[in-house]
Amino acid sequence: MSKRDYSSFSSAAKSRFRYVAEEVGFAQITGTVYARRKEGWYETFNLQASQYGSDTFYVNFGIAVPQLCPVEEERDLKECGLILSERLRNTDDTGGFDANTKAEMEESAGRVLSQLRSVAVPWFAQRSSWESIAADYYELNPIEEEMIGAHTTEYGADFRSATYGYLLLRAGNASDARRWLLEAKRLMSLPVYYTRDGRTVHEKEKHARLQKPEPSDLEALREVEATLALISGGNLTTH
Repeated sequence: MSKRDYSSFSSAAKSRFRYVAEEVGFAQITGTVYARRKEGWYETFNLQASQYGSDTFYVNFGIAVPQLCPVEEERDLKECGLILSERLRNTDDTGGFDANTKAEMEESAGRVLSQLRSVAVPWFAQRSSWESIAADYYELNPIEEEMIGAHTTEYGADFRSATYGYLLLRAGNASDARRWLLEAKRLMSLPVYYTRDGRTVHEKEKHARLQKPEPSDLEALREVEATLALISGGNLTTH
């Protein structure tokens, strides 16, 4: 393994990936975050240094939405998670790109550019509307139309139902958005108990422990309820 000749991955990457971003029409937000603004969302790719001591890094790309819920405050792009995401593969079909030295990082930047052009750019082109983003989200997540009224919170169906509802709302489908947001409200309002054998249930069992909602959980419920009120009142602009 070569000896590192830089102290900060972010600083070393900043100058070596600026041209990569420009070549595919992205702006440099930080040394590791790159994005281009669309109609209410961002296409983004980011560099993730390995957390396991090896001198490699990964490139994740996907869709970020700073303000998905209409009543929430817009978040800083750097703090947004990705609603949809994928990871580039190196030319040897591994996920990691070399970054032992500045020179290796420079070589990796060229390979990343090639992969962005052949993989990420077409991927973004297939998700160029709220309708396509919503459809892909539904396809990839464990929520089902037939399960409305019967989902549980065990696999995050409360959060996913709300997210899908907001995406449908952004796509202009208020009636379907309302059904999914009602499902999210139902789930977020359920008591949650943890059993001794590690299960999550919504009805009290012997020795089960009630989980107190976190402030973020209560805020998510408030946002769902406020959005439902806007839909019912016809006071909502979805685009």
